[in-house]
Amino acid sequence: MVGLADYEHIDGFGLSTWQDVAALNKALEAGYDIPATSGGVSGSALRVESLEASLKVVTFQMANIKFWAKIPKLPAFSTVEEYNRLTTHGGDGGAFTPEGELGEYDDATYSRQVSLVKYMQTVRKVSHPMTLVRTAHGDVIGNEVKNGIMWLLGKIEHALYWGNRTLRYNFPTAEGHEFDGINNLIDSSMVVDAMGDPLSEDILETASNMVVENYGTPTDILIGPKPLADLAKVMFPKERIIVPYTGGKIGVPINTFASQAGDLAFNPDVFLKKKFVIPGTTVATSTKSSLAPNLVSATRAGSGSGNWTKTNNGWGSYRYAVTTVNRYGESAPGSSTAATAAIQADDDKITLHIHTNAASDTYPPESVNVYRTVAGGAATDPHYLIKSYAVSTQATDTTVGTDFIDVNAIAANTHKVFMGELSPAIIAFKQLAPMMKMDLATVEPSIRWLQLLYGTPQLYAPKKWCVIQNVGEANP
Repeated sequence: MVGLADYEHIDGFGLSTWQDVAALNKALEAGYDIPATSGGVSGSALRVESLEASLKVVTFQMANIKFWAKIPKLPAFSTVEEYNRLTTHGGDGGAFTPEGELGEYDDATYSRQVSLVKYMQTVRKVSHPMTLVRTAHGDVIGNEVKNGIMWLLGKIEHALYWGNRTLRYNFPTAEGHEFDGINNLIDSSMVVDAMGDPLSEDILETASNMVVENYGTPTDILIGPKPLADLAKVMFPKERIIVPYTGGKIGVPINTFASQAGDLAFNPDVFLKKKFVIPGTTVATSTKSSLAPNLVSATRAGSGSGNWTKTNNGWGSYRYAVTTVNRYGESAPGSSTAATAAIQADDDKITLHIHTNAASDTYPPESVNVYRTVAGGAATDPHYLIKSYAVSTQATDTTVGTDFIDVNAIAANTHKVFMGELSPAIIAFKQLAPMMKMDLATVEPSIRWLQLLYGTPQLYAPKKWCVIQNVGEANP
């Protein structure tokens, strides 16, 4: 137990000894929230506050930044970064010839690729009086610089997965402000669909084999903590490992996967967690977010090339909510809207007609996020992100709708897992400059600065990475 004796050499109570403080506390006979009664003396005004010197971090820390820590960093020398791909060493023609004859001419195939450097920043400010007072946790400017670094790294980590340069209303005339994350850089043919089932050895082996067949050597698996925990649940009953029993410790952490292509390292990353909103509860992320959109209708129809055979996302009724996004943040979701009819066949589709209020919006939207419940979900249940796309127009959408046709390509309440070769020859982050601090002009009694990072990821071989989508969760 912690007692007053533990604070004997700490000056938090003033200059008195702990025995004096104990006597005073006994004499006052009042707790921290008990007013004095019957003529007693209240000691609440005399009580000295006790604030721990160590700052408690309740958000993410550097240990949570997995992808950024491992992706190779290379310098960029222009805001437009180009590179060449050797796509083939030659054609598929025959190599054998009769004796003494000249074979056919053949050439390698090259392609030029371009990616634009994107700009990330955070503005920080500390008032001048704040720099003069004695603070509990050291240099206030230094701490805020560290906070700015962590904030930027968190945004970069998220964008390395989910960034999308197409999320701008007039794309491709003008690119969006984000760079493409790995989810959009991987070749569209390199997809394994788990169909709503939890991750398994079979699915991992299938994905690694796809990378191998495209001449890659997979080294890493980027995975959310929940799919990895579910994989451990699947593995525990199967594995029989003879180990010394020490200290009552049970369980074996899963750190690598031994595939036919070699050992792959698991990298559990909290930034891969699924995203959801709850209509009526979730709020806008910025005061400059665009207005909440209006989901006019969600109409079910047959013969729409749907795929409603996924676990927890099969035949049944669904509800939708939509938000708008601009460079400042995401709006609050509109009200939950039920589809006009339940899914009745695997090839059904649901068409969402959305109005974005762009003409009357002070900060117009650039893109739309579509959220959906699992089958049978209620209006107050989580609605999970299934699609992001650029708005069709910045004019009024009271007559022009931004439609989305849902065929259940991405199921609600599922995860994505990425696998590939994490080497400089395959993937890199091109930085135009290191992360830097730029002081701003002093126009008020405060110290202001920018923290900046310019760069873009490049996936040189899009078929040497694979995405496993629609990964479901194991039963608790």
